[in-house]
Amino acid sequence: MLRKVDFENAYRLGRRLGDPMFSVSICPNGTGGPRLGLSVGAKVIGNAVARNKLRRIIRESFRQAQHTLPAADIIVGARAAAREAPAIRIRQSLTGLWQKVATTCAPSSAS
Repeated sequence: MLRKVDFENAYRLGRRLGDPMFSVSICPNGTGGPRLGLSVGAKVIGNAVARNKLRRIIRESFRQAQHTLPAADIIVGARAAAREAPAIRIRQSLTGLWQKVATTCAPSSAS
């Protein structure tokens, strides 16, 4: 996701999930596949090197999980706990969030 209006819609209309390291806003889209948006602030994570490293980890995790995710706009926001966490712990947290997203947004079998 790149456009401001897409981020605004996801924040306004989306459902929120999270854990100590990340917050996630999910809003269904009509594109047929999941789209990722990132919100990694300097006040939360720190300098540009740390922010870009975290963004790379999030993008790679999303790339590996995207085939199990619903067609939705997914915005991942970093929390302060992600600042000092090792990369393996960040990946575990993201894997858990992708599973939450998939189960939360799964179509109901009762319909």
